[in-house]
Amino acid sequence: MHGQKRDALIKGRITDSTGKPISDIRIKVDGQNESALSNGDGRFSLKVPSGKALTVDFLYLNLSQKAVRLQPLNATQDFEFPPITLSVKMGFSDIIITDSSSKKQGAMQRVNPHNYDYIPNVSGGIEGIVKNFAGVSSNNEMSSQYSVRGGNYDENLVYINDIEIYRPQLVRAGQEEGLSIANTDMVQSLDFSAGGFEARYGDKLSSVLDIHYKNPDTFALKTNLSLLGASGEVEGTSKDHRLQYIAGVRYRNSQYLLSSLDVQGEYLPSFVDAQAYLTYHITDKLSLNYLTYYGSNTYLSIPQSQTTQFGTATNAVQLVVAFQGKQLLEYSTFLNGLTLDYQPDKNDDIKFINSFYTSAESEDYDIIGAYQLQQLDANLGDANFGKAINTFGYGEFLYHARDSFYAEIFSSEIKGTHNFSPTFDLLWGVKYQHEHIYSALNEYTYVDSVDYSVPQSGNPRKTLVLPAYVYSRVNADWNRYSAYAQGNFLLDKDYNSNLYIGLRANYWDFNHEMLISPRAQFSFEPNAPHNRRVLAGGMDDSLLKKRLILKAAAGIYSQPPFFKELFAPDGTLVPGIRAQKSSHILIGQDLTFNMWNRPFRFTTDLYYKYMWDLIPYTIDDVHIIYLGNNNATGYAGGVDFQLHGNLVNEEPSWISLSLLQTAEKINGGPDYTKFIPMPTDQRVRFSFFFQDYLPGHPTYKVHLNFVFGTGLPFGPPGLTPYKDTLRLPPYKRVDIGFSKMLWDKSKQHTNSKFIGTFKSIWLSLEVFNLLNINNTVSYLWVQDIDGNQWAVPSYLTTRRLNFALEMKF
Repeated sequence: MHGQKRDALIKGRITDSTGKPISDIRIKVDGQNESALSNGDGRFSLKVPSGKALTVDFLYLNLSQKAVRLQPLNATQDFEFPPITLSVKMGFSDIIITDSSSKKQGAMQRVNPHNYDYIPNVSGGIEGIVKNFAGVSSNNEMSSQYSVRGGNYDENLVYINDIEIYRPQLVRAGQEEGLSIANTDMVQSLDFSAGGFEARYGDKLSSVLDIHYKNPDTFALKTNLSLLGASGEVEGTSKDHRLQYIAGVRYRNSQYLLSSLDVQGEYLPSFVDAQAYLTYHITDKLSLNYLTYYGSNTYLSIPQSQTTQFGTATNAVQLVVAFQGKQLLEYSTFLNGLTLDYQPDKNDDIKFINSFYTSAESEDYDIIGAYQLQQLDANLGDANFGKAINTFGYGEFLYHARDSFYAEIFSSEIKGTHNFSPTFDLLWGVKYQHEHIYSALNEYTYVDSVDYSVPQSGNPRKTLVLPAYVYSRVNADWNRYSAYAQGNFLLDKDYNSNLYIGLRANYWDFNHEMLISPRAQFSFEPNAPHNRRVLAGGMDDSLLKKRLILKAAAGIYSQPPFFKELFAPDGTLVPGIRAQKSSHILIGQDLTFNMWNRPFRFTTDLYYKYMWDLIPYTIDDVHIIYLGNNNATGYAGGVDFQLHGNLVNEEPSWISLSLLQTAEKINGGPDYTKFIPMPTDQRVRFSFFFQDYLPGHPTYKVHLNFVFGTGLPFGPPGLTPYKDTLRLPPYKRVDIGFSKMLWDKSKQHTNSKFIGTFKSIWLSLEVFNLLNINNTVSYLWVQDIDGNQWAVPSYLTTRRLNFALEMKF
């Protein structure tokens, strides 16, 4: 004690970047032993000496996150800090934000996407970050789609400010996609779960991505120009701060990337969208939120020729194709969402959410191809080395489609959160959704090999048999009803022990199936009491134990069909199709520790999923074809490891490793007692992202992203998953980016009025596919003159440079 010298008081509240309170932050004044810890509401108070200047440190894991200099305080003075915001950048998660003492955060992993503004990203959307999460995989850099722990692309929930988002239905290849709806520039934070998520989230089998847009307090303007497109974003607030707004526009053209594909021709892709998110505070307790979006995508391809070399060093083969025709894919999306948010007091929050989503898609193509299979000279010393010396296969094929899809989805929901006590929150919600679906599908494929139609019918009349034919017409309306109730319990405050337990119900009047889904998550921190005693008692820091969070989750998850699951491969509607179902079991740990005087975080998740009523499917690129029956059971099991940390100050990096096995057993197959790999069975995936800057020159930065994934199953043509006994080559890719801050208004001075209008200017150079590796996304099957089938690889993009200029006002 310092007697009469310690007669002033400092106090305040600590939150993360989204306003959530942070507990267990240590507040310490230089030169004195006593300290204070922030409580569950983020508040703290500490007596300090009066009459002299003070430096107040805010520490997490005994690493200073913020230091504030105070002028001398008067005796008996109470000094209230303005709101204090802290964040520790550590790879995918801001470790303070994931504070385990909060009953409301649950089992979600929170990410600040702006920690990765300069990650080399071909797809250009928020999914470029998500794809690098542990347990998430994608073998197509041009696509925004991703697979989570053995699930397919249709099994992932995505929300923007409580409104569910849908993906296009007719897209066949990653190169046909535009940008996803989520605009990275507008995102404040995102929460992600790779499985075992809470009952408050909807009905999908694999994952949930919960995106939150900004509610800005100040004006800002941002533009970005690159070889792949341009974007602009503006945000601000009214003078009385009742109205907060953020809006963004984007244009993307991937023609530059597509010119590196084996199929040469004219590519005319174009994507443009505009969106805005507005919040109007009617009173201090009542606010109105409005989200509006419009996006338009056009993909026109006029292929001319293709030359693809494959095989081995001693048996090199070349496919040469001459094309006629074109492909045109168009889709537009319109979304309006209106939320009335009522908070009568600090313990209650009720939301009325209404949204209207429309999607109009069309796909027309007639592509004729004449091909030759050629043997290449593989003798290194020959004059004709690498040239064609023999043609051993030729034929033609025709692809035809006239497809259209139109959807109107209206939903109305009421949900609430009630804090009954410091140890119990109740979350509940009821939702009604009406869907109008119209689709007209007409597709066929014809193959001619050596002047013979393939396959042969075996009919003496030589009936023409098409290897693929789809025809359907659907004009339907149906309704979905869902509800949930979830209790969040703080079981033991000392151990930060939390239990989240809930029940979800879903009913769809198309198949009259009622689904009940119990779900639970549990976590606790075994070292928390000891560390609090050490910090609060001002003991030596060496006595601190590592922060360890142990967690577990279990639940039942179901996925009612939406559109593609409703059809057999020939386009026949299957009225009796049921929801696919799975049970999740997960255990894991989250360890935070110091290394090299910096915080690091190591996470491990061990999981197992048993699945039933599965609808078997095949995948070609990103095109999923369901087989129209709930006649499979399956499983997915594995382990995910991830290490996050700042190898250099304020520059988060990570490394992750995922091991997976997923398989299914199809009733009615040739061996229905045998499990076969599912199309997403990627056994090993390893990735790392590293950021650094030049010593002494922090405005020069480098960003390196590496991905390795073992090959996925595939097989000969035909909708027969049990024949997928082959494996694609491993997916290997290295992208690197270099960035330079040309101007920083907070640190530099200029006499130029023009330059002075900018807050910052960044120039970036990105090298996509640095090692120029030919990654295979799928195979084209062709036949030689002897009737042998040859799998010709379809390669993804080769090495490309991209320049980007970012300007903030």
